[in-house]
Amino acid sequence: MTLPAAIMIDPAAAEQEWEEARNLMVDDQLRPSEISNPRILKAMRSLSRQDCVPTAQQALAYADVSLPLGEGRVLLQPLLTARLMQAANPLPGQHALVIGAGTGYSAALLASLGLTVTAVESNAALSEQGQALCSAMSSVHWVRGPLSLGEESHAPYDLIYFDGAISTLPAFCHIQLAADGRVVGLMHKAGDLSELFVATPAPEGTTGFILTRLSEARCPLLPEFVPSRSFAL
Repeated sequence: MTLPAAIMIDPAAAEQEWEEARNLMVDDQLRPSEISNPRILKAMRSLSRQDCVPTAQQALAYADVSLPLGEGRVLLQPLLTARLMQAANPLPGQHALVIGAGTGYSAALLASLGLTVTAVESNAALSEQGQALCSAMSSVHWVRGPLSLGEESHAPYDLIYFDGAISTLPAFCHIQLAADGRVVGLMHKAGDLSELFVATPAPEGTTGFILTRLSEARCPLLPEFVPSRSFAL
């Protein structure tokens, strides 16, 4: 049985519409907002963001909004992802750890920028979708496991990238980050408000990280990094 011609979908025409949507996203949202890294702009013109959201959300895949993925998780709005990527300064040949990889968009972006990527996701449904998106990318190693532990077997990493907000830097960052590496993500402030940050190891002979706070953004906490509540009597 064939569909009537009036409602048949032309794959070539559909892909052209998605390509136009990606170009509008870059030219109307990213470039006017000081996203100037040409490699990042090129990658975001190419990667199929619509494959990273539920079917019902695909029409909004390139809109300037974060999109719900279920269970409190979101696909970050394009501009926020671009700002994180630009702050991360990903370079070809480097090794990145993506925490909270979700449906794979940021992991796929980093891979398309020439990095080897270890992507960690704890949510079964999101992990399945993310693995499918990255299945053709040999430079992406997908791990389903707890976000709070990172992934020691592939450390050290030049870049640890949190694809969502955290309340504090987890302990694994101290162990799994290369000596000259950096951590990028969103540090929770209050409600759904966070700050984009870049953290680098403190100078030799000292401990901890030097944290540089950048622009504010609205982003939910990754579930495993929600602080536990304490009660005082």
